[in-house]
Amino acid sequence: MKVKDSKFLWKLIGQIKKEKKLNVAVFYEEVPITGTIEIVEIDESLEQIIWKADKKILPTLKETRHIYFKHNGEVYILTVIAYDQKEIATSFPSYAIDQKLNRAYVRVKTSEKDPVLVVSDGYQLCADDISEAGIGIITSEEEKECIQEGKECQFEIRFRDNSIKLKGFVVYKRKAGKGIIRIGIKFTEIKQKDRDKIAKYIMDRQREIAKKIFLFKS
Repeated sequence: MKVKDSKFLWKLIGQIKKEKKLNVAVFYEEVPITGTIEIVEIDESLEQIIWKADKKILPTLKETRHIYFKHNGEVYILTVIAYDQKEIATSFPSYAIDQKLNRAYVRVKTSEKDPVLVVSDGYQLCADDISEAGIGIITSEEEKECIQEGKECQFEIRFRDNSIKLKGFVVYKRKAGKGIIRIGIKFTEIKQKDRDKIAKYIMDRQREIAKKIFLFKS
């Protein structure tokens, strides 16, 4: 979502320029990689900003083009246009619809090789991401009726050697591409021992993702 008020946009850019440096985060498989970038040049005609690159976030830009930052409580996105080892060219800031920097719980992408399965009413769906507070599912539109938006449901999560039964509230169902929908579920009833199992899975996935980032660097 663009920052529609041009006066506000230039005020924001002016404040960033005055501070010179910006603390940012890039999310790789939902894991935040933090760094600091510094303004080199602002191109008003192209609505682009050139930044001095931070080597910590460069490897992740091979997989994602969104850089997040927070300013006065609001979360914004810079879209990467081009980059090299020294500089990053981005769009002007825009409001972040997904408030990733305000999340209360760490979220990770699940592994395609070792999927997390969600079983409900005889349907078996693949989870896209998971946290201690909820789970995201990507599925086909043909299966969209298996979980009803705005309702609490009972389901089972299967991952690695674990099987967890719990309740959750379906917060949303929205399109995520042609013929694909995303379902977001918030856990409402879960045993602490099962939450601990999810927490361990998240820590293990973070280590796996960190190894992948290390391979990018090398």
